[in-house]
Amino acid sequence: MAKQQRVSNDRRRELEELDPFQETLLKVLDYGKTYKKQLLFMAFCFVAVIVIFSVVIFNIKSSGNKASLLLNETLTKYNKAKDPKKAYLEVKNDFSKLLEDYPNTSAGKMAKIKFAKICYDASDFQKAYEFYKEALSDFKNDATVESLILSALGRTCLALENFKEAEVYFEKITKKEGALLKDEALFNLGMIAEKTEGNNVSNGFYKKIVAEYPDSMYKALAQSKLE
Repeated sequence: MAKQQRVSNDRRRELEELDPFQETLLKVLDYGKTYKKQLLFMAFCFVAVIVIFSVVIFNIKSSGNKASLLLNETLTKYNKAKDPKKAYLEVKNDFSKLLEDYPNTSAGKMAKIKFAKICYDASDFQKAYEFYKEALSDFKNDATVESLILSALGRTCLALENFKEAEVYFEKITKKEGALLKDEALFNLGMIAEKTEGNNVSNGFYKKIVAEYPDSMYKALAQSKLE
């Protein structure tokens, strides 16, 4: 009969000792028992945050979709009416609701520009000015749209015979890197200068158009002014 294999005392102590993983696991379990309520509360808060975040995202998307739908319906209604003033009256309340209910959506912000143009075409220049001004702050980080709004603001100020303020908006376009409609802004600055400062100043703007914008639709107009 074979002799039973004996285990040395040192080896027995090694086997009885916990390895690092087991020791860590026991500590974690012990920590979980001690702080069970706190851990459950933290888990509940974590789940609640995820649920709230999901609801917020859903509501934002839902509001954006509703605003887009309402904007499209309102513009369709406007385009069906041929007379700008009559069409303005027909959609005025719809735009008011859209801007009041969905001011922070993309469609709501774009609605300000659309409605400002509708007001302008209906000769309500003061209201057009107010909505263009609001829209300008909404799109200050979008260089392309900002240029279009600045140009529209300048033309609206001209319609209101506020030449000094119109000059400010057109000058912003000419000085802004990569801005659109610089040739149009220069021509308008020339027109303003004719009224306020005389031909010596206005001709400088027209010459700049002829020299720097050979393909511009304003080149022929500028040349006729110079002649």
